[in-house]
Amino acid sequence: MTPPLEGIRVIDLTQYVAGPYCTQVLADLGAEVLKIERPGRGDVYRAQGPVFRGGESASFLALNRGKKSVELALDDPELDLLLGASDVVVENGRPGWLDRFQLDHESVRNRHPRLVYCSLSAFGSTGPEAGRGGYDLTVQALAGLIAMTGHPDGPPAKIPIAALDFGCGIYAALGILAALRARDQTGEGQLVATSLFECALAWLSMHIVTIGLGGEEPRRLGTRSPFFAPYEVFKTQDGYLALVGTGGNDAWGALCRVLALDALREDPRFVDNAARVRNAEELHTEIEAILSSASTAHWLLELDTSGVACAPVLTLSDVLASAQTAATGMIGSIEHPRSGPIPTVGLPIHLSAAPTTASTPPPFLGEHTAEVTGT
Repeated sequence: MTPPLEGIRVIDLTQYVAGPYCTQVLADLGAEVLKIERPGRGDVYRAQGPVFRGGESASFLALNRGKKSVELALDDPELDLLLGASDVVVENGRPGWLDRFQLDHESVRNRHPRLVYCSLSAFGSTGPEAGRGGYDLTVQALAGLIAMTGHPDGPPAKIPIAALDFGCGIYAALGILAALRARDQTGEGQLVATSLFECALAWLSMHIVTIGLGGEEPRRLGTRSPFFAPYEVFKTQDGYLALVGTGGNDAWGALCRVLALDALREDPRFVDNAARVRNAEELHTEIEAILSSASTAHWLLELDTSGVACAPVLTLSDVLASAQTAATGMIGSIEHPRSGPIPTVGLPIHLSAAPTTASTPPPFLGEHTAEVTGT
């Protein structure tokens, strides 16, 4: 089976999370990714803990499989030769950081018009924040995400993954694929640009449209949805249960029957989804009073039998041990020369006629310099 991006060469000038995840996606799909690293130092995540095995950082190992490492300074003429023999270049620094090396988009386009040039940044290249750097945490704060995350009686909270970094990386990879397709038709490359801030705005689309139509400012609701009710996590006798008792009167009615709360169906506070959202706190109290009287396993059986969507709240270790995770084939292992077998999390795309996860381990610093440059 031939990987879909076989024959595509990518010059990777990225560090941290968003850029390396973008280029790892491309490597998973079969592209030859040349990771250009600072001589003697390499990617900053090579030294980023807190977990190491065999001297290799878990952070670096998680984001760089399938790539080749080439130690080159940005002002080395060899880099421009590589650009001329490549299809894509990806960078994720502050706007303007490559200008002094003549590696900005306009300079590179003048020399290599077929090259697809991709820039990932915190805020994009226009506007008052354009020149500002940013991390997933700070952009979550500036995009309004932290203000609406957490419980009503607690402080604001960060989404507990680098959500915008990974999302921005995915959008960048999608844009690169679109630009390569366009090049097939026009013969010319183009600039692909995205940012963590724009990724956040895209993901906030339901909230943004709601505000635009006169809705309320999003506020901290814990696990509760501002659009549906009941749609949140409830305490049981021995744990927690994620419960979806909405999506139409049938689901609501079935939930009321299972919990012996039929009177709620006629209660004007809960007569339809809009009313339940307005009175979500009172609804939570009514439902949790019943759910807390029995075990999670009891309610899973009762609710599932009645067609009400629900799930136990699992830890990540529980998830990794589950039959469903095993069935996806997402979690694998790659043998690393220093670290031994390292876990891998595959690309969540399945193609019927091609592999979608690279099978070679993250490279040592400069491991492929001689192979690629011939020196």
